[in-house]
Amino acid sequence: MITLKEVNKQNWLNLIKLCSAEDQKNRVFEKTIASNCLSLAQASIEENWTVKAIYKNDTPIGFTMYGYSEELAGYEICRIMIDYKFQGNGYGKQALLLVIKEMVDQFKCEEILITFVPQNEKAKQLYLSVGFKDTGRVIKAVEDELIFSFNSKM
Repeated sequence: MITLKEVNKQNWLNLIKLCSAEDQKNRVFEKTIASNCLSLAQASIEENWTVKAIYKNDTPIGFTMYGYSEELAGYEICRIMIDYKFQGNGYGKQALLLVIKEMVDQFKCEEILITFVPQNEKAKQLYLSVGFKDTGRVIKAVEDELIFSFNSKM
């Protein structure tokens, strides 16, 4: 069973060891996503972000960071990742749906934004599969990122 759990003293180190691909270990900026270490640092400074561990039963398998993005002027799933050892099992989709539900419950938001680099085709297909739509907008980040939107009222 996939669940979201608080990041705490017992699990934070395990979370920063997770990475999206084996060749991306120990990098601040992985190929298609910022590292969990960078995300935890960012969330400790920018208090508008909520961070959660993604668990399969008692095993941490991923990480997410979400909240209100001043840059996008809306609620955003800023980061969501599943460690490369656990990819391809549907856990990312289950986790994404849990994050969306938690955001709607917590923030009562109708729209949720998510951004990603255009070359991350797997992420694009995942986001489309749960109902995100391409806004046609791009945000300047480390690399240009596409902005997709999810309408929670649909």
